[in-house]
Amino acid sequence: MIPTSSAIADPGTVERMNGPGGMRRVGAVAVLAVAGLAALATGCSNRNAPQANEPHTGDVRVTAGPDGVQAITISGGDNFRFNPSTFHVHPGKVKITLRDSGTTPHQFNFTGKPHLAIPMTMHGQSNSIQFTVRQPGRYPFVCDLHVRENMTGTMIVDP
Repeated sequence: MIPTSSAIADPGTVERMNGPGGMRRVGAVAVLAVAGLAALATGCSNRNAPQANEPHTGDVRVTAGPDGVQAITISGGDNFRFNPSTFHVHPGKVKITLRDSGTTPHQFNFTGKPHLAIPMTMHGQSNSIQFTVRQPGRYPFVCDLHVRENMTGTMIVDP
């Protein structure tokens, strides 16, 4: 039996399901929603995605500003790459800003020490962390959301 009452589409909005095309419209929206979620899940976990084979770009030397902080902005886009993917700093204060330049959310997480991360950043947003690094070495980082797409990079602390 076709419902003759209203259904809540979202809080505060009532949409009539009866009438011309009412049930078909709801069914089509449901099918598109399920298909969209399936495509999103597949795209984010597909290690054979073309982006997984793209080269990593950028190798930047960061200099300290007047405040003594070595600040860098790294962008993450729809190509699942950090740009720059490698940057050099010296021991001292470091500020890393992750700017999401695409439509896919990203985050930034060092894979070892230091145990620091930038939370999930959405399209057009930026998030930052600031810390002091004392030991020269190589500090790899990843986007935990896109590890399979090889979204990785390295902070190199030069002596």
